[in-house]
This record gives sequence, C-alpha cells and structure tokens, in this order.
Amino acid sequence: MLDATESESANSSKMGFLERWIYPGPSPAPRVRTKPMQVLALGMSRSATESLRRALIILGYDHVYHGFDMSESTPMQWKQWALLGRRKYGIQGTTHKGDPELSRKDFDSIIGHAEAVTDQPCAIFAPELIKCYPEAKVILNYRDVDSWYASLTALILPHARGFWYHVLPWFQPDMYWAVQYTVHCFNKFFYDSLERNGKWVYEQHSATIKGLVEPERLLVWKVQDGWEPLCKFLDKPIPDEPFPEGNTLDATNRRYDKNMVRCGIAAARNFLIFVVIVSVGSAYLAGLIGRE
Repeated sequence: MLDATESESANSSKMGFLERWIYPGPSPAPRVRTKPMQVLALGMSRSATESLRRALIILGYDHVYHGFDMSESTPMQWKQWALLGRRKYGIQGTTHKGDPELSRKDFDSIIGHAEAVTDQPCAIFAPELIKCYPEAKVILNYRDVDSWYASLTALILPHARGFWYHVLPWFQPDMYWAVQYTVHCFNKFFYDSLERNGKWVYEQHSATIKGLVEPERLLVWKVQDGWEPLCKFLDKPIPDEPFPEGNTLDATNRRYDKNMVRCGIAAARNFLIFVVIVSVGSAYLAGLIGRE
C-alpha cells in the first residue's frame, strides 16, 4: 500500500499530467505594475464589495480589481489564482505546508493594472497582500455576521453541487480551473466547509486584518457608513452623488452566469461527444466479442 506521502505524490503526478495536456488553459501574459497599489479592501464577498468597488472608481481609482474579474477577463483568471492558492495552502505539486514567500511579483502578474482591490480572491490572500503592498491603505469592509453568512451561502452553495459542479468541469478547461479555484482557495479559506465554519472564519478574518495593520493605515467600514469616513480616510472630496448600490443576490448570479454559461455549453457539448464516442466504442467492442 502507498503511504500518505506516496499517495499524495502519485495524485499530484496524475493531476499534473491532466493539467499539462488536457486542461492547460490559456495563460494571460503576466502584468507589470506601472502605478502604485493604493487601496486594499479586504472584506469577504457579500460585505458590500461591489458597492465599494463602484465607490472607489467614482473616487478616481483605476483599475479596481473585483472577484468578477476572474470570469470577465479574457482569458479567464481562475487558473492563476488556483495556483497561488495551492502555494498558499501547500497543496498538490508543492513540497511544503504553505508558502510564506508569495511575493509582490506574484500578485502584480495578475493585478498589476489595479490601483485598488476588493472582494475575493484578494480577501483570501489578505495577509500576503498586506505584507506585499505596505504603501497601500487597508479597508476592512464588513457586515453583521449572520446576514453575511445567509447571503454568501445562498450565493455559493447552489453553484457547488450537482452535474454542473461535479461532471461538466472535466470537459472544459475554464470550468475545470474554476472548480480548482473553489477547492484550493475558497474552500481552504473556510477549512473545507463554508456551511460549518463560515461564521467563525469570517470573524477570525476580521480579527487577523485588525491585528496585521497599523491603526492609522486601517479603516473598519460598513456600507451604511457611506461616503464620509471613506473619503476622510482616503483624503478624497465627498462626491455629490448617492453612495452606489451593490449587487443583489439575483444580480450577482446573473452576472456570474453570463460569463460561465458559455463555458457550460461548451462542456455539455464535449460531454455529449464523449458519451457518443464511448457508446460507439463499447458497441464496437461488444460486436467483436460476440463474433468470437
């Protein structure tokens, strides 16, 4: 029998082969930072991340990286973040438990065009980003833990089950890497169970950020606070317009589906081709055996 180390190595070798030849995915050219990172908004998804993104754009920050960038970029960026997640958590293809040396260059290669970030995946890499961009101001955007938990589980859990999640990703590279991101970034952040661990991880995340950032560099903010504390913290004039609204749960799902449905259609087509080939091959072999 294989021991745990040998089994992990064998599994890594198999996945490495599949990812090299079956799911390579297009690799976007690494970005190079040409303007400083100014704002790290590191609250988790469903804590006004989209409202805050829009507000930061109104205040003049360019570009504000958000979780939707992963699926709306061409090519999609699931793979880049999934590979960073494997390094962060010491998963598959790594030789140690966690990588404390994720560097500014690693992040700049993905978000080098951004002056600000909000939402996941950046929230998941909060300690590393705080260390890599010491010049940036940090915002901890938050909401009541119970309402946050209800909102995030309603958004995430329906996408993480069934044929869409367990079967189709094996037949389309972007969907494959989206699942790898979920498994090796999002799930690891919640210790493999959002349902079981979500609330205490959310509170631990807030405490971690507060412990890592000097008070003068940190704003703890909720969307009900609006413009005034945000603009004061960022040394910006208060805009003469209402604070932007964020995404409802339905709007978020529609935006996600808009970019992923075409991947699902391609995966379904590839799945049907696979079924036809297997069926024809099985019938042919059965005929050969029957003639013997």
